[in-house]
Amino acid sequence: MQNRIRVVRTERQWSQAQLADYLGVSRQTINALEVGKYDPSLPLALKIAQLFNTPVETLFSAEEETMFSQQSPFNPSLPDTPIFPRFTPRAVKVIKLAQKESHRLGHNFVGTEQILVGLIDEGTGIAAHVLKEAGITLKATRIEIEKIIGRGHGVKTVAMPFAPRAKLVLDCAAQSADELGHFYIDTENLLLGLLRVNELDRRGGTGEGVAVRVLQNLGVNLEVLGQQVLQLAPRGSDLAIATRLQSQIHSSKQVPDQSESSKNVTTDFVSAEVAARFCSFLFTWVEPRRLGRVIGNRTEFRLSDGNVLTPCLSFVAADCLKRVPRIYPELVPDLFVEIKSAFDQLLLLQEKVQEAISLGVKVGLLIDPDEQTITVYRSDSTLTLLQGNDVLALPELLPGWELTVSDLWSPIF
Repeated sequence: MQNRIRVVRTERQWSQAQLADYLGVSRQTINALEVGKYDPSLPLALKIAQLFNTPVETLFSAEEETMFSQQSPFNPSLPDTPIFPRFTPRAVKVIKLAQKESHRLGHNFVGTEQILVGLIDEGTGIAAHVLKEAGITLKATRIEIEKIIGRGHGVKTVAMPFAPRAKLVLDCAAQSADELGHFYIDTENLLLGLLRVNELDRRGGTGEGVAVRVLQNLGVNLEVLGQQVLQLAPRGSDLAIATRLQSQIHSSKQVPDQSESSKNVTTDFVSAEVAARFCSFLFTWVEPRRLGRVIGNRTEFRLSDGNVLTPCLSFVAADCLKRVPRIYPELVPDLFVEIKSAFDQLLLLQEKVQEAISLGVKVGLLIDPDEQTITVYRSDSTLTLLQGNDVLALPELLPGWELTVSDLWSPIF
């Protein structure tokens, strides 16, 4: 999405940090907005427009249709749901295309089949990509839909209500976003929502939606399709972010960004002790040799592209960080360490470490006190599992340093 935030901010002679303070978000969020890495939620967009006393359409624009676009005569309203502010512009476009398709077919409702058409017709999202790879085309989908439900007799009402199963798709899409650790709802979540509703239908013995019948008629393996979506879907860093932010929308509070939420991470006694022991082993080697910085307490690392990394522990080589910043370093750490607590989901931690590697971290460690293992991730995509008397060594970062895995676990007195 195009925006004029940098222009109007400069006109006021405000820094990114000042604008962030006025809006109650982080400077990283402002930077991500200005460089186009992040599209604002509807409440945030409205707050920005109000702050600059400027119409929201003047601040935000896009070549494609967005949540701020003028609605067409056959598309008078968007779904009445409290989760709609979480929709990305792509997801909004899908909904509008679904309404347009319903109008084209002469129907007075939007069903799962119209949502499927919207996902294909949108063309740029993860859902469109996966469906294209599965051999699904817009023309073939429309032909199958008309075979199943036929054409209506024209739109006889101004409203374009969603069918009950289509509404359930939106709810399931929100659940999918929550599980992936995201506040936003994008096209991949809508496609996962379609597949999840089919699972609910199958369990309840209530039949299947038209969209699923169309996909099956076109030879799609639904299970494989879902796996392909999950492989491409990005992961957030905190499972609780979406739920927390959604509750704040209902209370009309400003939505914080993920980096702020990630500071409040609950741990347990064992994980906290393992963190202290690992930090001690590392620090006693690094400090005397002046090799760099050992950093704990989930310090944020702000990246130039707007991403934020918040490892449990980290290490930065001395030549990368000669002077310690007072607030946060704007660089990628060399070593990224996560320690699983009793409250963490292992899969999300694995994805978090893998994401850190993809952003430039040289070595990632995932320490699991439950299994008493250390998984080592490296930038060359190698993966090593250590346990028992195996020795952890990081020659690319700390030549000569070694740690026996069993030394990390709590002693028994």
